[in-house]
Amino acid sequence: GYPDADLYQMLAYCTALGLSEGHLVYARGRAAHAAHRVRRSGVVLHQHALDLDRTPSLLLAEVAELARGMIRTG
Repeated sequence: GYPDADLYQMLAYCTALGLSEGHLVYARGRAAHAAHRVRRSGVVLHQHALDLDRTPSLLLAEVAELARGMIRTG
């Protein structure tokens, strides 16, 4: 799993900056994307993991895809 403390910190950033979404990106392998809607705040926190076992070109493609997804949801 992902560290809960990171979620609390990201929630603090989102609250202070008035953001409706926050994304945490981990260099941790193949963990599935997780999304958490924080009750009574309207904030959605996303956790993503990069697969560092990929070749550099595939890793860069994964980062680009993640960035495109953030732009679409942001």
